[in-house]
Amino acid sequence: MKKVIISSWLILALIFSSFTVVSAEPSVQTLKVGISKDENGLNPYTYVTGYPGLDLVNLLYDNLFHLDKDNKPEPWLVKEYQISYDVLTYEFKTHENVKWHDGKPLTSEDVKFTIDYFNQHPKSRFTNPLKTIASTTVKDETNLTLVLSKADPNFMLQPLADLPILPKHIWSNVTNPDDETNALGSGPYMMVEHKSGQYYTMKANSDYFKGEPPIGELIFPIIEDTTAMFNALQAGEIDAISTSISPELVNQFESNPSLKVARGPGYSTTLFQINAEKYPMTEASFRQAIDHAIDKQNLVDTILLGFAEVGSPGFIHPSSSYHNNELNPVFDPEKAKQILDEAGFLDTNGDGFREDQEGKKIDLTTLVYSNNPIRIRTAELVSEALNQVGIKNTVKAMDATTVDSLMWPDFDVSKGRDFDLGVWSWSNTMQLFPDRMVELFHSDPAVGSVNIGGYKNAEFDQLGEKLKNTYDETERTNLIKEMQAFVAGEAPIVPLYYQEIVNAYNPEKYDGFVFQVGKGIINKLSFVGGEKPEEPVVNDETDEEEKATDKDTKTNTDTASKNNSGIYWIGGIALLVIVGYFLLRRKKEKDNNQDDFDF
Repeated sequence: MKKVIISSWLILALIFSSFTVVSAEPSVQTLKVGISKDENGLNPYTYVTGYPGLDLVNLLYDNLFHLDKDNKPEPWLVKEYQISYDVLTYEFKTHENVKWHDGKPLTSEDVKFTIDYFNQHPKSRFTNPLKTIASTTVKDETNLTLVLSKADPNFMLQPLADLPILPKHIWSNVTNPDDETNALGSGPYMMVEHKSGQYYTMKANSDYFKGEPPIGELIFPIIEDTTAMFNALQAGEIDAISTSISPELVNQFESNPSLKVARGPGYSTTLFQINAEKYPMTEASFRQAIDHAIDKQNLVDTILLGFAEVGSPGFIHPSSSYHNNELNPVFDPEKAKQILDEAGFLDTNGDGFREDQEGKKIDLTTLVYSNNPIRIRTAELVSEALNQVGIKNTVKAMDATTVDSLMWPDFDVSKGRDFDLGVWSWSNTMQLFPDRMVELFHSDPAVGSVNIGGYKNAEFDQLGEKLKNTYDETERTNLIKEMQAFVAGEAPIVPLYYQEIVNAYNPEKYDGFVFQVGKGIINKLSFVGGEKPEEPVVNDETDEEEKATDKDTKTNTDTASKNNSGIYWIGGIALLVIVGYFLLRRKKEKDNNQDDFDF
């Protein structure tokens, strides 16, 4: 028999090389996601909207915790944590390998700096939830302790799962954050370019501590006209859209074999905003009449074709555990007329429209975004309803920036407002944190930081202050329900509907989207590494027991991708041991049997 001589070292090298880890390229090189407006600079001080603006910010920055697809807080920058029995002391250990986009390490000092900075330079969304922090102590580069002045039942949600951490070495030199243009963070993506009014470009952060993101480059074209955005998706010019599909187009998109549609409950609240500091809207009776005049169910049925839920008069979404289910939407035009008559708002000249209590003409304007057909049609139907009960008003559609500047100048309610009425919408985060009702209606601008209608009522303010000092969950729930009843009676706003989210995308280009309840597919979870569900969640009805996950398991999940490389090396070593065993055995047999093969 012919003798075969093979180097044992060559065999070992070949086996070992099969387990060498090679850095994988992103699964998708470029993904284009259409957004409907320019979000300004994408840093925590300059973004515009809660969705998708803040979600784009969160691609560039990280939080200590992050909300999962069911909006439960899970550790993110935090690796381990402990909370004291009295819920006043929080001890955190962050991941060791987190870097800023410029390569510098993210440490506990950056976390402390961020807390101090937002207190020194207020940004209402982020600053207000920090006020319960009495002290921040840095122990070392990855360990810090937060001590609260009083227990805060929402502390894990806000600020911990909401506050973007800033790099101290950058922001310590920033004295006017509202004008700052840098967007350097630690997130899965890095800002490359922002062409105002046209697009944003981001590239993957290959050194991201949770593993390299699955998409090499993200491009966000700004397409203000929603019809143009829908057409661009169907034409293959973009790969996904952040805007919810118009109800009349859902069937068309669902029947398109090139697209996938993801549907789920929406927590964004579309409402009729009233300027409560401008007469006659200062009168509770006038606001109540507006509420009774509007048929909210008709809006859901005719404009949204049933793809929405009727707004609760107390604002809180019906699916929330805090919802006051004793409140029901009202619609009674005759009651609206009666309320106006009894309050002295009468048609004194017979022209079909009412004058105020002093006999002066009432002629109001309803503002609405010109790039949103659904809101425009909503404004038109609401306007018709008001005209029918004798409240004269017209609809004025304007570009979003102009409407914002009139209703919420510089996004600072202390700067006043210049409007009568408007169709407005708050993003899903308002529903995630029921305590934010205080921010919506408190008369002090420092507390009522999103009270864009300027509503003032000392009794509501007292309820808000009481809520801040209430920690028993049952008492808190009862207070929030009481606040809802108060709002329903006073009608500083008229909640109209919560539109169902219907997103669409090209699954051939990327099918790793995660549907976050109340928000949709454009969120951080869709653009980071790790396992993805085969399809976005559709009307998720998984029970809470199945959703619950052990804290330690959650904490360690983010290291799984790194551990995979360790598994390869261990597997390689194990095989080397096995091969070595057989080599030694073979050699022994050769010595004893004079085998024909040498190794």
